Amino acid sequence: MSNNILKGTMLLTGAAFLSKFLGMIYVIPFNALVGDRGGVLYYYAYNPYTILIGISTLGIPLAVSKIVARYNSLGYYDIGLRVFKAGLYVMLITGITAFLALFFSAEWLASKFIYSDDYGNTVEDVKTVIRMVSFALLIIPAMSIFRGFFQGN
Repeated sequence: MSNNILKGTMLLTGAAFLSKFLGMIYVIPFNALVGDRGGVLYYYAYNPYTILIGISTLGIPLAVSKIVARYNSLGYYDIGLRVFKAGLYVMLITGITAFLALFFSAEWLASKFIYSDDYGNTVEDVKTVIRMVSFALLIIPAMSIFRGFFQGN
């Protein structure tokens, strides 16, 4: 059994490393495609998005994973499914709330972020990018519950 745990740990570690490495590599063609101005727009939108995605998930996928694994090991598969459904409901609510907060505060945030005209970005540009990124908050929290459920299984 410990051999399976070691294999699983090595597989997850390799996958995490590959994911981080690809994330590091993609920056080069991304910056070549969008230039300095687009890169700055990306970073303006990425900071509030990351904060809200962290707040909207709050470790619930990990909790769902542990609960599902626990009850599956005891043979109570229906309880794990109920926890998944309840977690999905909570994640939909937090995702929608985070989306609304980011979408409707985009203009205010954009006005706070633009403090110099170095790259030619306007408040309207930053507001549009923040609003586009905010739509991901409708999907990502619910997807994280699926990840937790499958990890628990």
